[in-house]
Amino acid sequence: MRNPNGFGCVYKAPGNRRKPYIARITTGWDDETGRQQFKNIGSYITYKEAMTALTDYNADPYDIDASRITFAELYDKWSNNKFPKISNSMMLSYKNAFRACKEIHDLPFITIKKHQIQTVITNSDKTFSGKERMKMLISQMSDYAMESDIIKKNYCKCEIDLGEKPDKSIIRIPFTEEEIKTLYKSLHIYRYTDTILMMIFSGVRPSELLLVETENVHLDENYFICGIKNSSSKNRKVPISNFVRPFFEKYYNEAISSGSKWLIQNTEGQQMKYSNYNRDKFHKIMERLELEHRPHDGRHTFASMMDKIEANKLCTQLIMGHSPRVLIDNVYVHKTVEELKIEIDKLEQLFNLEEMLSLIDDTYWRNEYQFLTFAPPPEIAHICALNSSK
Repeated sequence: MRNPNGFGCVYKAPGNRRKPYIARITTGWDDETGRQQFKNIGSYITYKEAMTALTDYNADPYDIDASRITFAELYDKWSNNKFPKISNSMMLSYKNAFRACKEIHDLPFITIKKHQIQTVITNSDKTFSGKERMKMLISQMSDYAMESDIIKKNYCKCEIDLGEKPDKSIIRIPFTEEEIKTLYKSLHIYRYTDTILMMIFSGVRPSELLLVETENVHLDENYFICGIKNSSSKNRKVPISNFVRPFFEKYYNEAISSGSKWLIQNTEGQQMKYSNYNRDKFHKIMERLELEHRPHDGRHTFASMMDKIEANKLCTQLIMGHSPRVLIDNVYVHKTVEELKIEIDKLEQLFNLEEMLSLIDDTYWRNEYQFLTFAPPPEIAHICALNSSK
């Protein structure tokens, strides 16, 4: 049956093509020749698919040029609008999610349906939370595309199977006093061991420490600014404990000397990524020292130590970036960084400051690490015996 005038048509392109059927619409007529002018909607495997696309277009016309934008091109537009409004850590998680969607980067966004979203998420080697981030990214991009009249439906609003949700009841194990001493004794053996102690004596999250910039380190006033997640956590002032102040000074001076804005740098002088720190630094240090801990155990160690010395609970919450649980504390009670420092200094009730710092081998200050590449170290007994005479 003949299509109505101006409806467009479907034709089969010559040659051996994977999608030979071309759907095109009429955009007007040439003033001189009177011939119809066309614009292609797309190419399809079967005549039926092409005709369906043509019919859908006539029922609800859309911007054809906009409809050709690929997943990667839409991501660029979306991220340029989104990233200035979010934290660095959130931005990095979206970038990781985008890389995980590589197999659909070159597809026109308008052609991506629920089964393709499901496939790319299922085929990903991401954890459950990583797949959640992929779905969130595609959903937000879909909302952006709907606002731009590129698509009519957000398929992420449908049920997308992310796999079995893991049990989140992770057991946190605080570092013992002997383990903390072992870390001090091992500073010159393993690079970045000091960052573990910096977390133990400040209560910050690993990702928070790695995102600290030198401009937010105030050594003269004994505090630094960090924070992610929520309003109570972001941009909070954390006092620098005397137990780790030398480490903050060392990293600060190294960053200033190298011209880096990051307090904690990787071996190339760039920002240390959490995935790299977790996999290649923290876990290898734990393995070589025969300790069983996760990166967040330092934060739990701090909370346990502050409870043991009966530190002011509101101060502990503010240092760690927790929202005060009592409304009156949240609204009316304020603490200065000096008051927070007083509470954190009470940790000297648990450890002798001079004794702990004396455990550090002199070669640590000269960056003379024995196992930069994590070659097999001496036995743990030998590590614990280092400087035992001091």
